[in-house]
Amino acid sequence: MKLTDVMKKTVLFLVMAFLMASCLEEDNWLKDNMEETGRSYPNISDVEIANSKAEYGEGEIVQLDLLFWSENPIKEIILKDSVVSQTAQQVYGKWGPDEAGFSASSQTDSLRIEYTVPVVPNDSSQINLEIEIVNENGLSMNNVDADNFTAGPINITVIK
Repeated sequence: MKLTDVMKKTVLFLVMAFLMASCLEEDNWLKDNMEETGRSYPNISDVEIANSKAEYGEGEIVQLDLLFWSENPIKEIILKDSVVSQTAQQVYGKWGPDEAGFSASSQTDSLRIEYTVPVVPNDSSQINLEIEIVNENGLSMNNVDADNFTAGPINITVIK
């Protein structure tokens, strides 16, 4: 009988020790060595050409649909264009964050940008379009550097 009492107490002791050990907090190196700054980059989810076709004429309008989001307030959205044969990149237009609307289907902010194709120097030219989102905290992201395969470089072919 004494042996069963000892066994019961041993089992009870082991159960209590297990329960107490589960209350101990494990070491978390990342949490202990990371400082949250509250600064984050904007994210470009997708950039699509709404009226996509093989070639555009001068003066034609290209409609870009930008899907993005940011944890920090957005300062501005900038569209830059450059003709491939020329090296200079110029700012085409700027938009404020209030011009974008929330898209319930993608759970992102959405901005429709209308780009008018400029006069090009050659009969057939490539134009590179770059969209940059700048946060109020100074951090920015463009569609070329975005780590998202759907938001890569935008190139359009222009014919005279």
